[in-house]
Amino acid sequence: MSSDAVAAMAAEARVARRLAAIWIPDWPVVAAIEAGAAPAEQPIMVADAHRVKAVSAAARAAGVRRGMKRRTAAALCPQAQIVPADQVRDSRGFERLAMVVHTLAPGVELLRPGLMICPAAGASRYYGGDETFAEHLLTEVAAQVGTEAWVGVADGLLAAILAARDGRVVARGESRRYLAPRPLSDLGVALGGTGAGENLGALMDLLTRLGVTTLGGLAQLPTRNVTERFGAVGVWAQRLARAEDVLTALEHKLPRRFVAVIEADPPMTRVGQAIVAARQLAADLHTQLTQHGRTYDRLRVSAITETGEELERTWRLDGVDAAGVQDRVRWQLEGWLTGRSGLLPTGALIRLSLEAEEVRPAGAGSARLWGTNGYAAARAVRGAERIHTMLGGRGVYQPVLQGGREPRGRVRLVEWGEDTIALRPIERPWPGAVPAPSPSLMPPKPLPVELSDSNGQTIAVGSALELSAEPASLDKAAVTGWAGPWPVVEQWWGLESKRRVYLQVQVERGGKEQTTLLACESGQWRLEGVYD
Repeated sequence: MSSDAVAAMAAEARVARRLAAIWIPDWPVVAAIEAGAAPAEQPIMVADAHRVKAVSAAARAAGVRRGMKRRTAAALCPQAQIVPADQVRDSRGFERLAMVVHTLAPGVELLRPGLMICPAAGASRYYGGDETFAEHLLTEVAAQVGTEAWVGVADGLLAAILAARDGRVVARGESRRYLAPRPLSDLGVALGGTGAGENLGALMDLLTRLGVTTLGGLAQLPTRNVTERFGAVGVWAQRLARAEDVLTALEHKLPRRFVAVIEADPPMTRVGQAIVAARQLAADLHTQLTQHGRTYDRLRVSAITETGEELERTWRLDGVDAAGVQDRVRWQLEGWLTGRSGLLPTGALIRLSLEAEEVRPAGAGSARLWGTNGYAAARAVRGAERIHTMLGGRGVYQPVLQGGREPRGRVRLVEWGEDTIALRPIERPWPGAVPAPSPSLMPPKPLPVELSDSNGQTIAVGSALELSAEPASLDKAAVTGWAGPWPVVEQWWGLESKRRVYLQVQVERGGKEQTTLLACESGQWRLEGVYD
């Protein structure tokens, strides 16, 4: 065999796979809307402590850009909802979408939340071409998330990702030519988040100083020289630039699904039948996880009736054992089949399934040595979960402490079983905040009150947020002491700025002293809370 034939065979062996890349711009914003962390109709910014990570189209139209300082972005778009960045929320939602794409093209791999790839050769043959396959992917993704997605098909990882950003299909064998005029910085879309990506900046800086500024220039360098001078990272980058196949250390892999399913024949109409089936499913799911050395933190209970109706509820387990899982499934089925949850099925159950979510290696989370929940706390949790099953959604809430300037905003009510995430960090400084402790009793809504001076005139708040006189009576009760005021001005930079004054007032009622927290806004005094 001639040397030319050997070289041709080697080159053919390096030819990249035909890949399709699915890219959803600003995925953290989409995930936040799906999780209920932000309203879809309002401008949204997903940010960490200092920088903006993703923005919605409305916020982008106001001038906000990714990577911008959080304070600068808030000044440009004061009406935007700022949502804390949450990698778990982003990954969880995108993995569910990847499962859908997996039904069209098996072998989905997640590069990072918002970007996935899948083999395209077989799927394109099945659907009648790359363009038709790309249209199917766009239609399915749009149906699942209701947002814009971009799909690209090309040879090789880098070419497929860049094609998705361009929204095009690169003809077979044309990917290297497609990549040639692009700048070296485009390597970051494939290597970002990988081990090679950590050294990418130094590599591009050195190549630029040597006069190599495009992917085509990198592809034309002799392989031996690249290996000797730049090492594994250089070889990796060159193969990407040549549209050759590479093994990329992906940040996420499509996880194995742990699901237990039973098809009921005849359909289940009685609670007892469903409970027996649920016990079998719980045992089956536990066996699957044990065999793979896994445990899980959330359980999805799903049922389908003979009329096609789908019922679903997700439970957060937080260390619940197998018996506890069976209890929760039993409670859920009792709530459904008896109608106590408000979701009385339209027919008998023909399918019941349990799916483990947030799967992790067994032993990754261990119990604390001190401070674990006692028997009373465990009973309270079980009672809340059972009431939640009976009352359905929005029936039981749990408080979550978060940062804020006024007591009412420092507590967020979260539906039982959902993630207890504080939207505003507690440890941040909150200038002008009402000092601790907070009132022990707060009405659902602030109550209007009359705060008067010694002449019976209503206390007014001046332009400098100061009181017009010393308080003398509160709803005709004598004021024996007061502290404050604490002026609070929020969103002063925008049209929706809020100005209010807080005041602690001590009054005498029925021979007893009582301390209250008052707030004045737009000239109206309201009772915010009462101290114990």
